[in-house]
Amino acid sequence: MVSADFDEGGTVTPDELLSPLQRFQKYADSDNIFTRQMVARGILETLRQAVDYDDDIEGVLAAMIKLSQDSEPSVRAEMMEQVPHMALYCNEQTHVVLFEDVVPKYLLPIIVHYLTDTNNQVRKTSQAALLVLLEQALVNKDDMETQVCPKILELTAPESMDDYRMEAVAVSLHWYKPLGLFH
Repeated sequence: MVSADFDEGGTVTPDELLSPLQRFQKYADSDNIFTRQMVARGILETLRQAVDYDDDIEGVLAAMIKLSQDSEPSVRAEMMEQVPHMALYCNEQTHVVLFEDVVPKYLLPIIVHYLTDTNNQVRKTSQAALLVLLEQALVNKDDMETQVCPKILELTAPESMDDYRMEAVAVSLHWYKPLGLFH
């Protein structure tokens, strides 16, 4: 039996008739920046609610990509803050086949892309997300070699902006320990 919450007058609100994914998608498309930030902040909870439905998982991941491409830096930064939590959750859900490739196919490319974001907060948050994934051993060697290292090398090139070069060196020094390269 399906239960619905009622507003104070005893009627069901239109949002209460939507599935968690539909509600998530509705607000992810909002013109209001604060609303999109809140959607990004709640993406893990939406993913948890969608875990039993493959189509819903794919919908959440598609909406996550859309949020990660938001024109507003605060929305992108909020999305980056959620990435490590999503990666850990997906890694723990070994019974969900769709979660097997979430880190290398969805989350890591977003992180790597935002290592060069023009907004400092987004860039720093993506660096922190990358370090968490490395510390938790959620990035395998092949993905490091094919996705992360080429971007770090690009950022350390002489023609890169000074900030990018310094940040790339700092990130690479931090990952030596999680990868066992520094004793």
